[in-house]
Amino acid sequence: MQKTFIPKMADFFGGLTLKDLPDDVVERAKVVVLDAIASAYACHKTEPVRITADVAGQFVCDHDQATVWVKGFKTNYIFAAVNNSMLIHNMIHDDTNQSHGGHAGNLIVSTVLAIAEARQKPCAGILPAIVMGYEAMGRIAAPALAYSVERGFRSTPNYGTFGVASAAGKILGLNASELSNAISCAASYAMGLLEPFNVGSMEWRFQNSVVIMGGIMAALYAQQGLRGARTALEGDAGFFAAFCGKDVKEKIFSELMEQSTTLGQEYDITRTIFKPYSTCAYNQIGCNIALNIINKHSITPEMLKEIVVKVSPGNKDYPGVEYHGPFETIDYALLSKPFMLGAALVTKDLQVETYLNRLNDPEILDVASMVRMEADESFGALDTEIQFITKDGQVFKGDLNMVNLADLMLVRDSVIKKFHALAEQYIDSSKIDEIADMVFNLEELSAISDLTQKLTLD
Repeated sequence: MQKTFIPKMADFFGGLTLKDLPDDVVERAKVVVLDAIASAYACHKTEPVRITADVAGQFVCDHDQATVWVKGFKTNYIFAAVNNSMLIHNMIHDDTNQSHGGHAGNLIVSTVLAIAEARQKPCAGILPAIVMGYEAMGRIAAPALAYSVERGFRSTPNYGTFGVASAAGKILGLNASELSNAISCAASYAMGLLEPFNVGSMEWRFQNSVVIMGGIMAALYAQQGLRGARTALEGDAGFFAAFCGKDVKEKIFSELMEQSTTLGQEYDITRTIFKPYSTCAYNQIGCNIALNIINKHSITPEMLKEIVVKVSPGNKDYPGVEYHGPFETIDYALLSKPFMLGAALVTKDLQVETYLNRLNDPEILDVASMVRMEADESFGALDTEIQFITKDGQVFKGDLNMVNLADLMLVRDSVIKKFHALAEQYIDSSKIDEIADMVFNLEELSAISDLTQKLTLD
């Protein structure tokens, strides 16, 4: 019987070691680890983090423990991974990915490091596990994403189970057959709705906790002999039919099988985009364009009559993107393009502190009320055009041509710079450099706990 995608991917990654990975892929894996750590420090002062830590603290045990970053306590490794995922993701300052449009790092980095710490796994196995997690999540999502999002499913938890199960299985040492069963099983644990973004509620953050639990359990079950559905993706009642529609499942699966020929030639982790701003991925380009226009022309709120933003239909219609305020919760603001533009104009930036301290700043609200959004069918996912129209009739316009996309592709120096910017108010600068050095020499550490035990507040 011809192998389908999941067994093919499991066969490729089952025996993969660090030395088999290209140097640029290894480097990118280290960058995503440090970016996740940086985001955890920046985003630790919120109510969802407190809630998750209170729950995680109830599962302290005398074995299989891992460190809860920033907070510094230890708990069962599954709940440590859940807590660290929340720290990384809850203000959506973490990485995003072009294949699935979601956030892989908070799920996969937290999972792999927690398991490696609790089970005392060799550090040389950590980066291949992270790479495999990104690969599974991105590859399965790429041909399916547009259909599932249109039906109201959020990409991170929807495809994250595949990434977590793959990464967890790899670091646990599952063989190819066991990995295949774990990933197939993960299809039954997929979930996550977009509706919270429409109403400003916070459970979108907690979706990822269930993803981590389900993905790790899929790997643990497979290690003990679980056999997953061979047709978990393509079957009549499989993942693609359920989340994307029976009318498109064959098309999606055909595209997935076509891309399977590039396994080992292209790695999805290299399609990762890093966020300079604390906001939705759809707003990163727009924020960059806006700041370029604002700084170039010294625009102030008092000058403006209207702001016109032109984006793709999918960008405009994404839940929460067009909300103008007032912002009853941080959750309303994190996705809002009007809030993003107000913050950019008033603060000349958009970082976590703006949400914590200036959520309903009158100046930001005033600018947000001026924003009008338009959809353009010819625009791609990243395309954005912004016009600042002044009271005296001047128009200052910018688009994707103003953006240096290299700024969104962090390399070693820039991710260390980001770590300093996000964490220096909480930990000493020398400690930041020490942590960064450990991450970029991660495979040489005697134990991952040497790193995780340093991830606390000073």
